[in-house]
Amino acid sequence: MKAAAALFIKRGYINTSVRDIAVRCKINVATLYHYIGSKENILSLFQEYTTSLIKSTLEQHREIINGMDPVEALVYVIRKYLEWVDEYQDITVFWYQESKNLTPQQMKNLTAQEEYTVQMFVELLEGGIRQGVFKVVNPKLTAHNIVVLCDMWAFRRWLIKKQFTFEDYVRDQTKLILAQLSVHDI
Repeated sequence: MKAAAALFIKRGYINTSVRDIAVRCKINVATLYHYIGSKENILSLFQEYTTSLIKSTLEQHREIINGMDPVEALVYVIRKYLEWVDEYQDITVFWYQESKNLTPQQMKNLTAQEEYTVQMFVELLEGGIRQGVFKVVNPKLTAHNIVVLCDMWAFRRWLIKKQFTFEDYVRDQTKLILAQLSVHDI
């Protein structure tokens, strides 16, 4: 999946062939066709793969944050999500670039995946609002903003990585987010 994502990013989904993917993976094209069938199937598998990756990552951390206060939990999840984005940069960029090539069903699946991620942040924000820690007018929109600020590490990497280390980015984006929630420091 990482090999396919790297090729899709470099050449675009339309311009990447199954042969290109097979060569990158160092397997026979016929073998890849036997297991996959078509490039569209690769895209569907790719989508299932990324959905399972993000869900397992978020679920793993959901249990950890249960005993944390709202600020601590939000800071923790922002870091973990940014670590995920850092590890799977090509996947993140791919979905931003290639959503225009998705079938209606694939777009529906991508939307569900994104909503799942956003919902994790919504739940954290709403918990903080209930406890009087966060002052947020629209938790869902704020959650979308948090996801985009995190994803920016991948889709603007060509410039941001020249100016910030990963740790700087995590720290400064987290401070920016907390400032928007009327929280003044980490």
